[in-house]
Amino acid sequence: MAVILSLVAPYTAEEMWERLGHSPTVAKAGRPRAAEWLLAEDEVTCIVQVQGKVRGKLQVSPSISAADLERLALAEPSVLRAIGTSPVRKVVTRPPKVVNVVVG
Repeated sequence: MAVILSLVAPYTAEEMWERLGHSPTVAKAGRPRAAEWLLAEDEVTCIVQVQGKVRGKLQVSPSISAADLERLALAEPSVLRAIGTSPVRKVVTRPPKVVNVVVG
């Protein structure tokens, strides 16, 4: 905590570092490293739009294909209600973040 605090409050961090019994200085302690496995996402939220209006959200894998994402989006009940009886002209997918259904 003292190492991270040294970025915004160096004098307080030095005091903490000294009271914790470390030496020579918190500035030479090095920076903490991020755990790579904590940074990876297992699921992301995909927004499903019909005519540009948000009609649903899906929790999907970050590595989902465009075809699978389109299939899931078109099977969503709220999307089916929004489409109604209108024919689907085009489905634009940007995996894994957004699917836009154009009806007409």
